[in-house]
Amino acid sequence: MKRNKAIMSVIMSLLLIISIFCGCNDFDISNTTKPSETTTQTTAPEVTLSDEVKAEAEKTKEEVKSGEDIGTDEPIIAKPKDESTVVDESLIEQDAVIEQENISYDGTNTGKGKALLGACTGLTYYNQADSRWAKKPYTSSKNKTQTIKSSGCGPTSAAIVVSSSKGAILPATMAKLFVDNGYRTKSNGTAWSAWSFVADYFNFKKYATTSNIDKALNYLKTDKNKDGVSDYFIVASCNYGLFTTSGHYIVLVGYNGGTISVYDPYSYVGKFNTPSRSAAGAKLSGNTVFVSEKNFKKYGNTVNYWAFSNDYVKKTTKSKKSVTKYVATKSQSLNVRAKAHKSSKVLTQLKKGTKVTVTKVSGSWSYISSPAKGWVSTAYLSNTKVVADKPKKVTYKTTVGKHYRLKGKTYLYKKQSLTGIKYEYLPKTEIVVQKHISASVDKVKVVKTGRVAYAKINSYKVIKH
Repeated sequence: MKRNKAIMSVIMSLLLIISIFCGCNDFDISNTTKPSETTTQTTAPEVTLSDEVKAEAEKTKEEVKSGEDIGTDEPIIAKPKDESTVVDESLIEQDAVIEQENISYDGTNTGKGKALLGACTGLTYYNQADSRWAKKPYTSSKNKTQTIKSSGCGPTSAAIVVSSSKGAILPATMAKLFVDNGYRTKSNGTAWSAWSFVADYFNFKKYATTSNIDKALNYLKTDKNKDGVSDYFIVASCNYGLFTTSGHYIVLVGYNGGTISVYDPYSYVGKFNTPSRSAAGAKLSGNTVFVSEKNFKKYGNTVNYWAFSNDYVKKTTKSKKSVTKYVATKSQSLNVRAKAHKSSKVLTQLKKGTKVTVTKVSGSWSYISSPAKGWVSTAYLSNTKVVADKPKKVTYKTTVGKHYRLKGKTYLYKKQSLTGIKYEYLPKTEIVVQKHISASVDKVKVVKTGRVAYAKINSYKVIKH
């Protein structure tokens, strides 16, 4: 009897150990409960929050408050002539190929990270090779080759998810937070356990992890707002394949008609045009990669997924009455977009000083009804009248309607840019100026043949009678 009890005790111990090491798949945090107040447990250490992280967070808050768009702008990383970007990609550390380290996080600091965040303005893209942070270190071993560009897809993906759902935070801030709290491994990038830290520390309403691609995509396919942005953002780890030549994290942000929208933190122009990747038919438009669900499954080589709820609620307030404002750009024109987002289609542009009518506001965007209809950045509107820049006065050295003779053997061009088809004329050919194109180019007509073309003003002179 005693022997049977001993055997049962050993079996139970083994089962407990197995359950601890096998608990990383299909674990849904949203379906778990926190320990009761009477439960005895060891107090987890406070999250390390350096002065650098606090300072960067405060700076980001101010930038967002002032209306600045903190995401990575287009064009994204351009493919250089020497192919160095592709070479860099092959040297990226193998992020997320395996669960690098078993670093636990018990939720003691749940929600405290929200104090670091600026206002949330919705879907935000970051690239780890963005010059603002590409060369900043992302290392736990003082290895100078470990930078955000070379191994920071983890904190960059985390910053995309948090900024898009909870509030603005930059990849550099997230990278420092990961390093300080042990989620940056020695040589394998970001530990998988960082994602449960992100879910709890920034207080996401729902969070789940799975190794089943269909379960992950089911989260992605929910879109209650019907705005093309999913109710969940999915972080996916990738092996060698469509998105990386080593190991990598990407973020799935939308699903529409069988097509997945991906924010790849290491996108660059030409990435998906190589012979080995072109078969997937992935298309890069702006900062978004579009790939069919079928080809994502076939070529993505993704191995694990973390689903974060999209908790951002766009606050749209209608004005009681329309408000008159003025375009207050420094010099360039102001883009009028179809939707309240910087990657939305540009409908038209308005010059500095243009009077506009604002009818509603959404976050950092204003909808105008005149002189055009669409969304503009509120940061570039003024309540007081703005004086438009006076156009530079152009002095023309020729006179419209006046006759001239070519100085020497001269070319006239079919295009006003003085390119394309050109016509050769002999000296003293008579022409008449029809229109000033610029201070140096005129539209002219050859008197004898009637041909209309374009010429440099220094190629002819006034006819002397």
